[in-house]
Amino acid sequence: MKTTCKVHTIDLAGNRYRNPHYLQTRARINSLIDHYMSVEVLSDRLSDLPEQFYNPRARLWESIDWQGIDREQIIGVKPEVFLQILASAAEIEAPIRSYSKESWCYLQHIYPEMARFMGGVFDASGNILEIGVWEKEERQHCPTFRKIYQQLTGEKLQVKPNSVNGFQPTGDAWQDTYKHIISRLSTEWGATSVYLWLMVHSTGALQQAIAQPLQDEINHLAKFWGFSRWAFSQSYFNQLKGSTKNLISLLKHHQIERTHGNDVFNASLRIEQISLMVELTFTFTRVMVRLRRWNRELSRSYLRHLFGTAPVVDAPRKVA
Repeated sequence: MKTTCKVHTIDLAGNRYRNPHYLQTRARINSLIDHYMSVEVLSDRLSDLPEQFYNPRARLWESIDWQGIDREQIIGVKPEVFLQILASAAEIEAPIRSYSKESWCYLQHIYPEMARFMGGVFDASGNILEIGVWEKEERQHCPTFRKIYQQLTGEKLQVKPNSVNGFQPTGDAWQDTYKHIISRLSTEWGATSVYLWLMVHSTGALQQAIAQPLQDEINHLAKFWGFSRWAFSQSYFNQLKGSTKNLISLLKHHQIERTHGNDVFNASLRIEQISLMVELTFTFTRVMVRLRRWNRELSRSYLRHLFGTAPVVDAPRKVA
């Protein structure tokens, strides 16, 4: 008997299917990217950055219907796989305070306004006087994913925070900042891609809840991308090569940790995990394709209009 994937309704990712095949899943990924990462949206998020330097304000979230979230809203993937990626998403977001202070230390050398946006304002003794807008928005994400996880499982998620290297100056402030910016771009790119995947495989109140941190990540990715292009011209693109492989490996590592010692469970999810890697790789790639398309719109004169004269652009040096 021939089976079909019946369209049930429309959600934030377009046509919703109970059991979508790969091409239908790809269509949902593309639909989300077209809606949340259009060239117009990315340009708007970047143009907002100079205003944030002088009138900082966090993006307001839409209200979340916590009681409306349930496991039936996970679609097209086994709940166990979805929950693994949800747990990985929570871990991506911790510990935000350490991340923001690290970025502040590097950025303070080349653009104090961007350092304030990321890490806030400190007194002479290193005490925080003002929390940065980036941190205000990002610190909502981990609690949100933990609460979603609890709504779906009835259990509290024990998050294992990532280790943060902190500020490690080598005496070359330009190169130190450059490498930090590459790392930050990769992280924002990774978070955006993972949250898009979670939205593709969810619907209803669950999908709408994930849309809130997703929009923050896209906002931050656009701002950091445009700022990086202004400060370092085109040179950082080559440094992003291979980042997809590294980010996929990180997610796979989290999955193995959470299923280690349960061979039956691992075997039952092996096919699902292969499909997961294919879908995530497609999502990472499509996000980068959209960023590169948008990048063609970012002229040197426009970026100079936003941020002034770049302190290190066209610097006569080579980054290792």
